[in-house]
Amino acid sequence: MRKAHFKRSLVALSVSALFAVSAPTFAANNTAGSLKGKVADAATASALAGSVVTITNKNNGATVTSIVGQNGGFRVPNLPIGEYKITITKAGYQTQVIESAKVSIGNEVNIDVVMTSGDIEVISVTGSKVALVDAATPEIALTITADEVARLPIALDVVNVALLAPGTTQGDSAFGNLASFGGASVAENTYLINGVNVTGFRRGTAISDIPFSTYDQFQVKTGGYSAQFGRSTGGVVNAITKRGNNGWDFGIETRWVPEALRENRGTVRYPIGNDEGTIKPFDVYTSDEKTDITDVETEFWLSGDLIEDTLFFYGLYQAQTKEAEAYNSAFYSGFDNYQRVNGEANDPLWLARIDWNINDDHSLMVWGFSDSNDLVDVTTSFSPEGSSDRTSVTKTGGQTWSVKYDGRINDWLSIDALYAEVEFNSTRQAPEDEACPAIYDVRSGSGVELGCWVNFTASVEEDKRKQTQFNVSLDYFEGHALRFGVDYEDNTSLEGSFYSGHIYYRYAKLATGTKLPNGYQAPNDLEYVRTRVYENGGSFNSKSTAFYIEDTWDITDSITARIGLRSESFENLNAKGETFIKIDNQLAPRLGIAWDVFEDGNSKLFANWGRYHIPVASNTNVRMAGAELYYEEYNILNGVGAGELPEIGAALGDRRTFSDGSAADPAEILDTSIKPMYQDELILGFEHTINEDWSTGIKFVHRDLKSIIDDVTIDEAIKANGWDFDPGHGGYYVLTNPNTDITVYYDTDGDGVREQVKLSADQLGYPEPKRIYNALEFSLTRGWDNDWAFNGSYTWAKSYGNAEGYVKSDNGQDDAGLTTDWDYPYLMDGASGSLPNDRRHTFKMYGAYKVTENLSIGANMIAQSGRAKSAFGDSLPDDYGSDYQYGLTYYPFNERCARGCMGREGWRFKVDFNAVYDVTFIDGVDAQLRMDVFNIFNVNNVLKTNETMSVGGKLNVAYGLPTSVETPRYVRLSASIKF
Repeated sequence: MRKAHFKRSLVALSVSALFAVSAPTFAANNTAGSLKGKVADAATASALAGSVVTITNKNNGATVTSIVGQNGGFRVPNLPIGEYKITITKAGYQTQVIESAKVSIGNEVNIDVVMTSGDIEVISVTGSKVALVDAATPEIALTITADEVARLPIALDVVNVALLAPGTTQGDSAFGNLASFGGASVAENTYLINGVNVTGFRRGTAISDIPFSTYDQFQVKTGGYSAQFGRSTGGVVNAITKRGNNGWDFGIETRWVPEALRENRGTVRYPIGNDEGTIKPFDVYTSDEKTDITDVETEFWLSGDLIEDTLFFYGLYQAQTKEAEAYNSAFYSGFDNYQRVNGEANDPLWLARIDWNINDDHSLMVWGFSDSNDLVDVTTSFSPEGSSDRTSVTKTGGQTWSVKYDGRINDWLSIDALYAEVEFNSTRQAPEDEACPAIYDVRSGSGVELGCWVNFTASVEEDKRKQTQFNVSLDYFEGHALRFGVDYEDNTSLEGSFYSGHIYYRYAKLATGTKLPNGYQAPNDLEYVRTRVYENGGSFNSKSTAFYIEDTWDITDSITARIGLRSESFENLNAKGETFIKIDNQLAPRLGIAWDVFEDGNSKLFANWGRYHIPVASNTNVRMAGAELYYEEYNILNGVGAGELPEIGAALGDRRTFSDGSAADPAEILDTSIKPMYQDELILGFEHTINEDWSTGIKFVHRDLKSIIDDVTIDEAIKANGWDFDPGHGGYYVLTNPNTDITVYYDTDGDGVREQVKLSADQLGYPEPKRIYNALEFSLTRGWDNDWAFNGSYTWAKSYGNAEGYVKSDNGQDDAGLTTDWDYPYLMDGASGSLPNDRRHTFKMYGAYKVTENLSIGANMIAQSGRAKSAFGDSLPDDYGSDYQYGLTYYPFNERCARGCMGREGWRFKVDFNAVYDVTFIDGVDAQLRMDVFNIFNVNNVLKTNETMSVGGKLNVAYGLPTSVETPRYVRLSASIKF
């Protein structure tokens, strides 16, 4: 008896010690996990080939069976996430049962089992343990479940989950709530839900918005991700939704942010006034003291089996009321003319999912959601004569649906396939769009809106992605787990945009001797009106194709290598359906190695090198390859008449035409020698399990943006060659890789025939693009043990160079790939320095603690050093050598002040807190009351200030005033019940 007991204990010890959850994404597809292991004879340690491993999902009854091979190993890829029971049987041996094994997204459960001969007897091992260190992957990823997120005080969107990971930073508020990964711009990330790419492809700044409660698990990849993932030079957020299981559940949850418990930011005032007296000291710059916000969400969800063990349903409907009322600064300054804006977005969100277990080896998932919403803004203008209303509607989101198949052909071959259609919208419309010209008056030094216009640019922006994937997992060769596949996206952007009233007037002053961009030089001080016309429209297609292959190679029992190659091709078409830009076969190798240093699964030393490409945003097609009409004229301003329209006088110089309304010839605007935009990354790291609860790690990350794609003017090279040049053209733009020799077609002699010409980088005059990111990450983690959990990290990071990436935080420009950077060489003079997403020091801590059986608390803290501050101007020194055209320069008051010359913003410090109380009163009914307090200390962190120092040779009195601050303290109250 003592001997039998010893053997059972040995088996239990073996299973509990060696059974662990790890996270090598290469071992599974992007919507599931996998399981592998070895089975051996307890007495001889020899492989027990032919053992039967039965894996049963405890929630929906799905069962997979695998036969142990000659080497004693087995592997089951594409295993849906969930809790499993694992049974190992072999004739003449005691049956072994692991009662609970949890498979999570992208993770591979690894078990080693020893079998004891003798009487058939079931040994049950429960309470599987999660490995705090994954000893088999070089990837950097944070995997977190919805239950873990629910313990934390966190704003309910996927970006805030991503911001929990080291190496992520909140992006500029001009782009909304987006994240920067590893120094990249906020437009260079990929967001996946159930394998579907829900990232906007026009600018990279849109993410589909599903109800947050429908998420089940998240995986935040901040570096070193496998060849299966691409179209990103930042990071990847890979999430999956909840699904139905056996047994029906129904729930209701209400969330309310009461206005009475919300703080408003105080007033920011001008420290001095301007010369014209239109701005006086202590006038209001910004204020939200009277801002009133209503935010209520109510969810209803239903989940269960339509056919037990076979067909399942999950659905959630979220009703919402989101309203806000705010006043402009004129109201707070006591002016007679001021505005109030009332905004509301009350359209519901919904998501539905059906899962069909066709049989033990084949399954089908069909799901869809709607995040279609109308954001209605009513602007009320008040004056002594009365008030008037203007209404603008911005349409966002759309309908998305997808179908996904998973199949297991045999023990060594599995496949999965996906098709999806995703809609995005960003249409801005108002009744005034047709009749009310856009007017700005900058004669006082700051922009004043005039006229009855609502949307500066009215637009129809509708995008649709059609995504197709096919993947194969091959486990035929011992020690090698092969995965290969194809990923194709066919994207269409519908565009129709124009200035309000189909014309834009700008009133300004011109000092004696000052030149306008069209070359006109003022003989005396004068006031002028610049008139611009812009219209663009059409349907634009872009295609993206990727092939990849990857091998996870168990070199030894303690060393695992991941060797992958991804080939990507991008094609963008113009409004005529002709190829505008095409870049084929961009090869992206991915190489990684992980070493289980002590061969106990508790420590790993790892390294990873990879290349990552990003596609050309469809915004490039729309802007450069559309039927765009865009020109400007300058005239004497004789006065401002009825409707605040200009009284136009004599012309000041010639019209400048940027585009004439016809689709541009690709030969004229595309560098035929263009190369892809890509980034190289190197990661070195070490992770160690301190004990069964604690782990720690250190990582070094180096990223180098090797090439970018942007539009540049070739004017300097044209002049250098003495070719025919029209200064009224408004710049000759070419899409290229800045600071490279380019090949393009240009009419050198003005005879109407374009010739192929080569222009050298020296003639063009642009500096070398650079974005370097170096970081050291330190982490300390304590896993949840039903009492408390903690996660802390410190990141030292430096992001420097002259190229932020796809978008431009300096001026909030989301023209992906077509920002004002690189338009003229002088715009890049002084651009090198600490980039906008550089945060030198970041401390993150979050965790939860169970106070009593029913009460738990959580906290989420960040302390982060500020961004670099610059000083911009709108001119160049007289002896600079180039004429100023437009844009912010690094020459305020005609003195050079390179990027970051004004120091840094202050540190950011914020703490969020929550308390969750579980109400138990009826068996089978779970209820919960919850309070989340965000920015509990109501700190007033200034995140960004106005960086434009001089305008028209005069001080911008708003320079240095806050333009982005920490969200004030607010409270979210929640109540839920589940039947």
